[in-house]
Formats: sequence, structure tokens, C-alpha cells
Amino acid sequence: MVAVVVEHLSSVDDVAGSAWDGVADPRELFQSRAWLRALERSGDAPVTYLIARQRGDPRILAALPLHEVPPSRGDYLYWPELHFQDLLSHSRGGRLGLLAGSCAGFGARLILDRGLPAPVRTAVLRALRQAADAVAAERGLPYTCFLFLGPSAWRDLAPVTGAGDAVRLAGVALTELELPGKDFDDYLAALPRNTRTSVRRESAAFARECESLTVPLSEALATVAPMIVNVRAKHGMAYGEATVRRRLAAYAAALGDESATALLCRVRGRTVGAAVLCRWHDRLHVTDFGRLDDQAPDPFVYFNAVIYEPVRHAYAAGLSSVVTGAGAELGKARRGAAIHPLLHLAWTADADRPIDTAPADQRAHHWRTLRGAHPGYFHPAWDELL
Repeated sequence: MVAVVVEHLSSVDDVAGSAWDGVADPRELFQSRAWLRALERSGDAPVTYLIARQRGDPRILAALPLHEVPPSRGDYLYWPELHFQDLLSHSRGGRLGLLAGSCAGFGARLILDRGLPAPVRTAVLRALRQAADAVAAERGLPYTCFLFLGPSAWRDLAPVTGAGDAVRLAGVALTELELPGKDFDDYLAALPRNTRTSVRRESAAFARECESLTVPLSEALATVAPMIVNVRAKHGMAYGEATVRRRLAAYAAALGDESATALLCRVRGRTVGAAVLCRWHDRLHVTDFGRLDDQAPDPFVYFNAVIYEPVRHAYAAGLSSVVTGAGAELGKARRGAAIHPLLHLAWTADADRPIDTAPADQRAHHWRTLRGAHPGYFHPAWDELL
């Protein structure tokens, strides 16, 4: 068996670029050095990188960022206490633990050498788990929490997940739209006839009343951040504007003005909505949506800002898909996106911690009901979870 050693580093800059690029998935924005470096510099959350190597070999086998996110400063969705409220009785001072892996972007995957044989992959992840447990215990935190894991990451972690750990289906799912053909007409042609008619009507209404303008995100932070806060507040998410601006500034710093943009939707010269578009390799990520207020005119601004206009941008840039994010899953699926499952996982740092006895997860019932009514929208990965 491979002898695995785990290093603790405080910055992604402490890892040689070629070594990091050799293990990170090049299609994953949130595994890139550019994103992690920008997140570090934003001061959003202190981070420790666990780097797994074979003894005597400089090549990286896997990496695991660990973020210590205080509730008062962190991104609300990436706050473990929100997703594991039943575990708070085991915590000290109302804190559950470290946030492992991604702390932005839905559908997180592991930073792991995909060429490793399964037994070696499991040994590497077990070593990372032991190291994460030690860090959590040292800081007086009972769990290491992964949020919004994609199915492939869950399958990788399952062999090193124990009976005292907690697993939850997320209340939101990832949606991604693979682009058929070469232009927007090909996208329309791939939709069912009734949906195609609706998309044309919604696009036409938007074109009559709105103008859309794409600008560098770095130039639009003051405009976009309050609108994002407004939308999330309406869904019960208590974001501060400073938190949103830090995250948007990290996107801008990581990607630059050509790849991190804001799509502004204006009615009679007034900006009423905006989407944040992040281009990374062959995918376009729609990471955020904001609106001005409920009194602003709404000629289908949401679906134009998060689907139709990004689809046009992606075709023009020769990209393969638009990651339309989480939330409003059925609306996005009706317009061509596939719904992918997401899971939350909490590793206990104490082997003697009681086995989780939480009641049956109501979110599983929610997703079973939706999939039963709309089976064609759901990715086959749901089969193993429901």
C-alpha cells in the first residue's frame, strides 16, 4: 500500500504551479490556483491546505482546503450550521467545524488524482480525513463539513465515511445546460415545442422592454452586490453587502475583466437586474442573480439573465455548456438544463461520538416527489441517492 504523508500549508502559493495543475481538474473553476489565491486574498475565511503525497515523491496525490468560517463573516450558504442544525448539540460555542473543499460554487468535486487506482484513492482520502480530524480536534471543533458535493465526490468519499458521520441531500440541486449545435436557434430546436414557444415569447418581451449590457465585473460591484443581497433576503438568506462584494471581487481578481463579467438588464436606462457570468475553460458559470426591487418592470428578466443571454454568450464564445447554478431547478430544467444531485457530509472528529439519529431527511421525499412528476429532467446520478 502507498505510504501517504500529509503536509499543512497556509497558501496555494506554497505549492508549485505545475504540481497543482497536475492534480486539479482543469475544467473546475473552484479548484484553480487563480480562484483559491483570490479567495485567500479576499480575507473571506482563513484556510489551511492539506496536501497528500507519496513519501519521497513531490507529485501531489490530492489536496483538501480547510476553511474556518465564522458565521458572522462567511457566505451564508457555506455555513455548516445552516445545513446540520441537528448536530449543534454536539458542538462547542455553537460552532460545528471546518468547511472542507469548496466554499463557493455548487457541485463541488475533490482535488484528487483521477488516475489513482481505487484502493490507493481510498488510502489517500483516509489520510486526508485523519489529518482534517486532527485539525478540527485541535481547534475544538467536532466536525469537518463538506457542502454541496457532486455525486462523483460523494462516491469517492463514501469508503472513508463512517457510522458516526452525517449525510444530507441538499435542499437545492445543480443545473447545467449542455449546448446543442452551434447557435441559439439550435438551442431552441432542441427544446420541446411548447417550451420553445414560451422561450421565444419571453425573449421577445425582454428585447422589447430591456437592453442588456455586459461589463467587466470589477466595474459593476457597487451596482450588482446590493441587488444580489435583495434577492437572497427575499429567500431568507441574511447576506451582508460586504460579504457579497468580497466574493464578487474574488471572481474578478481570479478571472480578469474578460472572463468575469456582469450582465446588466436595463429598462428605460434603469438597471433592474443583473447576472454574474464567469467563463472558465469551456464552461460559462452563472454564479449570481440580483434584482433591484419588486416594483421594477419584469419582462422575464430572470430567465433572460440566467439562461437565454448566457446561452447566447456561450455560443458566441464557442463554449460547451452553461452552469446555471442552484435554485429554480424546474424552471431551468424546462428550458433545457439537467438537474444534478448535491449532498452535504459532516465527518466527526471524535470516533466515540454517538451515531447520528436524525429523523428521515424530508429533502429526499421532496426530490423523490419532483422526480416522479418530471423524470426526464433528473440526471441518472439520482438513482443511487433516492
